[in-house]
Amino acid sequence: MLETGEGDCRLNMAVDEALFQAYDSAVSLPVLRIYGWNPPALSIGLFQNPLEELDLVECRRRNIDFVRRMSGGGIIFHDKELTYSIVCSESDIQKACFAKEIYKYLCVFLIEAYRAMGLAAGFSLSSNKAPRSGWVCFQGREKYDIVIGGKKIGGNAQRRRRGLIFQHGSIPLYTRPGWLAGLLRGRLPDDCGSPYSLSQAAGRDITSEELKGYLIESFQKSFSARLIRDTLNPAEDGLRGQLLTRKYETDRWNLHADSNPDKAFVAQ
Repeated sequence: MLETGEGDCRLNMAVDEALFQAYDSAVSLPVLRIYGWNPPALSIGLFQNPLEELDLVECRRRNIDFVRRMSGGGIIFHDKELTYSIVCSESDIQKACFAKEIYKYLCVFLIEAYRAMGLAAGFSLSSNKAPRSGWVCFQGREKYDIVIGGKKIGGNAQRRRRGLIFQHGSIPLYTRPGWLAGLLRGRLPDDCGSPYSLSQAAGRDITSEELKGYLIESFQKSFSARLIRDTLNPAEDGLRGQLLTRKYETDRWNLHADSNPDKAFVAQ
């Protein structure tokens, strides 16, 4: 397990991908990473076009940076939140390796963490997808998204490559109503509202340290695992530096509007 603290948006995504690229299914142990975002920033899904989705002038005026994720999904405003990422192989899971089944399996520890906090969390069994254009993560709901009291909490996305699985997810502790809408080129639907935060669901303030404790405990319980605290090894740290400077800090990656922007960065 890695607790990497708070980082800026581009560093956070470089660390996530370094862990994914460096994972060797023959010798690596499954990884749980927990981290935060400072300063607040936007992330966009792999196939989104920031020139169409984001008001970049307003983002610069408010000093809000953005980064393209290596995973799909919609726009997320990362502020007062905790984010997790998991890296493992299909053989680590030893279950049916269909994307939705893996997604559900890996989200079980989140359900257990929320329930341990006294919240009635469960999986959504229906889909209500947001339109592709202007898609923000909390707008749409897909099967196996997590809901508390009928409201979607957080967002999770997955990436798979050569038998390896990467999944990360954002858990908002608090939200700032109206902030995301002001950073978008398009207009959010009137009934879209703001992301549902954990503190709203609990009816009290939830700190990142409190949530982190529940996540760690529920991960170990859900997967019958013993987490060992660790840091990036030399190979991972080297990849992190390369990915940060050659990919996540470049306009070529973040502003790329191709239908598959990742293709230019497959070989690092």
